[in-house]
Amino acid sequence: FCPHEYGLMVAAASSDGRVSVLTHQSDNSWAVEYIQDNPLGVNAVSWAPHGAYYDESENAEGSAAAVEYPRLVTGGCDNRIRFWVQQESGQWQEDSSATVSKELSHSDWVRDVAWAPSILPNVNVVASCSEDQTVLIWTQNGRTAEWQPTLLHTFDSPVWRVSWSVT
Repeated sequence: FCPHEYGLMVAAASSDGRVSVLTHQSDNSWAVEYIQDNPLGVNAVSWAPHGAYYDESENAEGSAAAVEYPRLVTGGCDNRIRFWVQQESGQWQEDSSATVSKELSHSDWVRDVAWAPSILPNVNVVASCSEDQTVLIWTQNGRTAEWQPTLLHTFDSPVWRVSWSVT
């Protein structure tokens, strides 16, 4: 489920290569939008915490507060992670400002991704794990900075899940 500030939405990763984003409607029905990720399949999806891209300097006294749109990270069978943002129109598209460094990456299916709770303004952290037996920590220092990977650990077997503690 997404952060409550965006309303009731849930995202589901699928082997057909899509992510389904379901949004609860006032008539108690659910609207669905699809994100076409990659044709090999999507194994994992995680919501960015609300406030992940908050910047106090953009909200100077007298100026309108910047609108923050929902964001997702996905991990798939193409060994990649991707970042997505919902546009003002409501459509989802790959976040072109979230370039991912290619200096280090997974060499097998990404099994899970987890966006860390926001601790510092405009510093975002995502963990990913893979069939390649590694956990990578991806860090972005600033809204348009490149996501930089760091190898956290290489395990003796494939890694299927990652999760952050709230504290």
